[in-house]
Amino acid sequence: MRICFSSIRACRNRSPERLRQALQEAINAANDYDLILLGYGLCGGALDGLRTGSCPVIIPKVDDCIPLLLGSVAARARWPTGTYFLSSGWLAGEENMVREYQRCLERYGEERGRWILKQLYCHYQNVVFIKTDFGQGTCSAGVDRQVKPGSAASSRLLHPAALAMARQLAANLGLTYEVYQGNSLYLQRLIQGPWEDDFLKVEPRQEISIRVFRNPEAGEK
Repeated sequence: MRICFSSIRACRNRSPERLRQALQEAINAANDYDLILLGYGLCGGALDGLRTGSCPVIIPKVDDCIPLLLGSVAARARWPTGTYFLSSGWLAGEENMVREYQRCLERYGEERGRWILKQLYCHYQNVVFIKTDFGQGTCSAGVDRQVKPGSAASSRLLHPAALAMARQLAANLGLTYEVYQGNSLYLQRLIQGPWEDDFLKVEPRQEISIRVFRNPEAGEK
């Protein structure tokens, strides 16, 4: 079986429209495959309106990428809604919380810029940095454990620049800060299967919609 894997740079920005366009182009170009594994959730509605091509598409049933990095939807539920998640990959993107903070300081000055950002993120209480060094073994084995900030494990395994940016951002906004060990179990299941309840399979030449995503049986009517 030939399975298509593709990295989409558009996932690093906050525009669902741009991500939808990039994903559609990738799907349209995947003509000689038996299956497409889509490593995205709804992502702000970016998947709504996508059309599959000549082969089925497997999609994890998640709202965003956070459960994929944490290992499960249940793992995401451990934190309240006022939690902002970061990872090294997101901090490398074109649009993220840190870059927005820096632009605001440059435009309005430090005092006013911090005040504006605090108002924008007033509904958040926590910043959680997800450590995604899945090659270290703990994640690949499906073990979910917390790494405390400043510990030997966190300083050794995290990218120092990303860790420092996330910690400083939380301090500047008056938010609590935590480093948490990610888990690759959900991603492994996406790659290896079986694709059961936590995944949606969309058959060839069908439209992906939020309605079907929430209720797969709706697409059969």
